[in-house]
Amino acid sequence: MEMRDVKIKVFIKDKGNLIANANVSINTVLFSFVTIKGFQIWKSDRFNERLQEQVNITPPTKQTYGRYTPQVFFEDKNKWFELEQMVYDAFNTERQKGNSKPATEEVNIDDIPDNL
Repeated sequence: MEMRDVKIKVFIKDKGNLIANANVSINTVLFSFVTIKGFQIWKSDRFNERLQEQVNITPPTKQTYGRYTPQVFFEDKNKWFELEQMVYDAFNTERQKGNSKPATEEVNIDDIPDNL
């Protein structure tokens, strides 16, 4: 898979262990771009050796009878690892953009003198 055949859009979240969501568009010969929405990037207690960080990336899932079932399955596990790395790289790029934004400062309005 070449990067021009895959487009990844990451949405940074702050919801407990959920760090981000991602949509992945894959260019196909027959259908042009096909988009799979709902990949999730989670904080993990375990170190992910492939990604070298304590995160876990999961494909979209659906809850059925109290269990989460993956909605996307990769026949070739190595292709999943390749896509997982692409999602992780896109996540890091988006995360760095967030860190480069100017810092905001919280100000207590009571601390501002009245004569200004």
